[in-house]
Amino acid sequence: MPPRHAAPVRKRLTVLKDGTTESCEIVFCEAELKSVPVSRCAACPFAGSTFRETARDGTVDCGLSILPDAGNIADANFPPAVAAALPVGLALRRPVLCVEDNLPWVEVSRAPTLAGSQSAVPIVDHGGGFVGVLPVSAMDLASQNETADILASVADRAVSAAWVRESESLSDAFVTMGVRHLREVTVVGDEFQVVGVLRDVDALRFVAHVARTGKRPALMPVAA
Repeated sequence: MPPRHAAPVRKRLTVLKDGTTESCEIVFCEAELKSVPVSRCAACPFAGSTFRETARDGTVDCGLSILPDAGNIADANFPPAVAAALPVGLALRRPVLCVEDNLPWVEVSRAPTLAGSQSAVPIVDHGGGFVGVLPVSAMDLASQNETADILASVADRAVSAAWVRESESLSDAFVTMGVRHLREVTVVGDEFQVVGVLRDVDALRFVAHVARTGKRPALMPVAA
């Protein structure tokens, strides 16, 4: 039996202007070097015959993936420099939470998905394009004073932030985070849509595992 190449499916949640949440499932397509809706995999000749709904295990079999799934074949050495040259999109596996820039500021503290966030939340425009981030400190302030700035929107609290493209190498992402002393960075697609957030610990573990085994890390449940 050939080795299984299981590409992880990720959720992108967006808090909309009216406070409701929009959810979509995306997967990094190695053929196109960008994230695409998982529904596209059903019609892809390299995954169509083995496409499974994400409710099963959160993956899609991809015949074009360069990395086999953990546990399918014997371990093989993989030069660290080559592992670090892989695209950022391959290392993304956490869900990403975004908020539309036109969400009224008074609604921030009332949005359940924003409550208790431990990191900055990417702010996007109506088309999903990256605008900036909403810092944790701003969200904490909103919960303490819900009536303040009644005419303000999330866009008024946007802070500019570093970003990397999902097609860039992981080594480039390490440079960006290192120069700016960041623990995480927003990841955007070729049309500047937010597709994920890369954390340094996830990227380092990914590169170390690939370099050691030549395989994609096992897909274990991760917290948002």
